Amino acid sequence: MLVVVTKTTPLPPVRATSSTARGRALTALAAAGALLLGGCASDTSADAGAGTVVSAAASTSVEEAVSHSGQVSVTLTAAETQLSYDGVTRWAMTYNGQATGPTIRVHPGDTMTITVVNHLSKPTSLHTHGLHVSPDQDNVFLTVEPGQSRTYRYDIPMDQQAGTYWYHPHVHHLTAEQVASGLSGAIIVEDATDTSLARTTTDRVLVINDPPLTRSNPWTADEATTSGMGSMMGGDAMMGNGSGVDMMTAMLGRSGPRLLTNGRDGVALTDSGGTLERVHVVNATASSQLRLAYDGARMLRLSTTGGRLPTPEEVSSVDLAPGERTELVLVPGSNGGALTAQRLSNEGSGGVVTNPELIATVAADAGTNVSALPRTMKADSRDLFASDATVARTRTITLDGHMNPTIDGVPFDPNTVNLEAKLGTVEEWTIVSNSPMAHPIHLHTWPFQIQGQQGWTDMVTVPAYGTHVIRVVFDDFAGTTVLHCHILDHEDTGMMNVIRVVA
Repeated sequence: MLVVVTKTTPLPPVRATSSTARGRALTALAAAGALLLGGCASDTSADAGAGTVVSAAASTSVEEAVSHSGQVSVTLTAAETQLSYDGVTRWAMTYNGQATGPTIRVHPGDTMTITVVNHLSKPTSLHTHGLHVSPDQDNVFLTVEPGQSRTYRYDIPMDQQAGTYWYHPHVHHLTAEQVASGLSGAIIVEDATDTSLARTTTDRVLVINDPPLTRSNPWTADEATTSGMGSMMGGDAMMGNGSGVDMMTAMLGRSGPRLLTNGRDGVALTDSGGTLERVHVVNATASSQLRLAYDGARMLRLSTTGGRLPTPEEVSSVDLAPGERTELVLVPGSNGGALTAQRLSNEGSGGVVTNPELIATVAADAGTNVSALPRTMKADSRDLFASDATVARTRTITLDGHMNPTIDGVPFDPNTVNLEAKLGTVEEWTIVSNSPMAHPIHLHTWPFQIQGQQGWTDMVTVPAYGTHVIRVVFDDFAGTTVLHCHILDHEDTGMMNVIRVVA
């Protein structure tokens, strides 16, 4: 076993947050991955977009930009910031100076305009993760250089499934660093089901990440090459991706010492007025697979990663790979309830590796009448695995490597098209892992279904030395984009392919 020695400047010990109902403490264990001391941080101020309606959710403290008359406009100013945290400050990369970027609420058919202003020292970009929009609009090959800005326009199609999505940077070699440092926010697509749900439920957004709890940037390349495995094994230990982390961290994926919800050690969901507690949950970590559990009376799932289910589904736990999302109703018991998450190992069988960490508490006076929920919800009922489904092409995609992960043995090259599909067709992919790690694979633009699982998705987690079969429908948009592992250090290392869909 290798022991990695690193130089850190940790914050003082952080107090566990107590449940409002019981006052019990939930302790988070330190996660795998080294935290390194880096450069200085700078302050920034909020910068709201013109025409944006911004409000703060009282218990979750996330600003919201809500579409009106089919339009929403947001400005996201990316900068290094000192955030207040447990009576001191911590370093972070932020949008608009906040721990979590504003939640953007849209409807099918809306136009969403986002201007990214880059006050960072390195390039950044924007990806609207999970939205079924044109790859020409969600163009992850574009960058925003330091001191520059770029305006992105997204035409949300009328057939976009309602559900929980999110946005984050997507610059090759820098994605893991920028997401892990805090650059992310939620996108909520609403439809008629949301109008019905609004009569009987709250509507909260919980963005989970596990940032470094340090006073300055822990991932400067200079620091990483002179400490930890970077010094023990030389500069080549950095795997050639300039990520500022040692080789072990790049292999396992970087993670911070505890999970934060909207920048906090758990949030209290109060003031529900007796209505049911409904939460949109985003796993915005760079590498942490999470298992959500709830100790209240009941937990019902309304949406999977790719959109709404046809009916509410009672569940005892929900697993979310990094990048995945869910929508839940949390019914309290007589003492309320606590939503917690445990981190799962990215290696081997993927067992639980941390104690429960608090995500949110639900007050005992929240609503309990689940019969008020819609019996059916607006969901895409197509079954790509139906016996009469037409499959235009089958292919096998192989996930290789541990220290230098790739897809089909080929490292990422933005100038090389690895896969080509035809617009309007359905393909069946057998994704095989030759790796001792689980790999959550994300496809941009086009949703898909996983054999044997319910609902639509944009991500499939292939277990170590395992296999999943998916069917992808290439509807609506031609263009060029990517599929990749959402352990973002793997993406930055080269576990990403270019896919082009042609008419």
